[in-house]
Amino acid sequence: MSSDAAATGEGKRFTPNLVLIAQRQAKGWGRDRLAREFERIGRQLDLTTPELGAMAKAIYPHETGRATVRDEIYVRLYCAAFEATPHELFGTLSASAASHRSCGLTSHKFVPVHLGPELLPKLIERANLTPASVQWADCHVGEVEHPGGRCELYAFPWGVAVFHLAEELSVPNIASLAVWRRQTYRETRQWATEWLRETTSSDTPVAHYVLSAYWVHESPWSGLDLETAMRLLSMPRVLLDHGTDEAGPSLHHAELVEQTLLRDGFNDSRIDEFGIRGLSIGCASWAGLSYYPQATGRALRTADLVDCELLVQALWSYCYRVHEQVEQGCDPVVAPEYGWRWIRAVRSRLTMTRPQETAQHAAMRRAVLETSELGRHLTTALELLRDTSGE
Repeated sequence: MSSDAAATGEGKRFTPNLVLIAQRQAKGWGRDRLAREFERIGRQLDLTTPELGAMAKAIYPHETGRATVRDEIYVRLYCAAFEATPHELFGTLSASAASHRSCGLTSHKFVPVHLGPELLPKLIERANLTPASVQWADCHVGEVEHPGGRCELYAFPWGVAVFHLAEELSVPNIASLAVWRRQTYRETRQWATEWLRETTSSDTPVAHYVLSAYWVHESPWSGLDLETAMRLLSMPRVLLDHGTDEAGPSLHHAELVEQTLLRDGFNDSRIDEFGIRGLSIGCASWAGLSYYPQATGRALRTADLVDCELLVQALWSYCYRVHEQVEQGCDPVVAPEYGWRWIRAVRSRLTMTRPQETAQHAAMRRAVLETSELGRHLTTALELLRDTSGE
């Protein structure tokens, strides 16, 4: 038995099934393990299944979109393995839905981890990081192997490491992205924590969170739908139900919510829009950021967005560590050169518009600072460290 192969051609872009990938990864299974589960389920349900090797080979094209899952045997096996319905795993399979263009985007994941001044030199040496800079901040950077895409690791001298993982995606709707995002966040945090602990030979590093920014380069929406979609992309979790179980969020539920919001509109006071009409659409929220350059030559560059978030997340993690020590009943301890006077200088650099800064970049920076609440965190950390110093 085999699935129908998707039409292929020169330069064809495939649409991966992010839900299938996320469901498998959430269980910690590789493709070979999933094939063995198929074999076990087949015996349990008294199904005549393909050979183990054939099933293992079929999973990759199913996940990457190179083949459509239409064979009833595979539909039943996937549904049984992940305890889900066909709609939850494969979405809307109607001809009208399939004819819609997909959304092409780059997912930028930022994973900050506080290491402190003791572990940072060890990380720089063992990971072979080289000197670099992000805007006005000196740092060290190097590439790290990651199965999902290109991953770079930045080590900032105030004791914070930030992973930047860029993954190229083509999604049929925002709902599938929201499900994939939810189910891969935990895996990404776990991977970052384990990688840093192994590299530094320390149990101290912990990745507490992941922040995403979506750079859209191919939009299936237009007009008001496009504006609504960009707001949803900056806060995709609004599509997901809160009571999700171990099986993960429901794609079917998320698609219904997305259809409703695209029809009725979606506005949220927690979203700060920073695009310039006719040039770009940009949305920032506490949960993430989305950007669509409509006039590529005149809009922001990817590096502008990435550098801004790298700095913001590295500083946010530093402030979080200061607050964490205080909440534990301790006086905050930081390296002398990164005390309250340094924070005061950083706050000024972040909040004051530079003479050569463009209006677009200034608008993005203000939106990211406002929605991340970094300005408030810097002020609080400054006061805590100044009180501790007795000055």
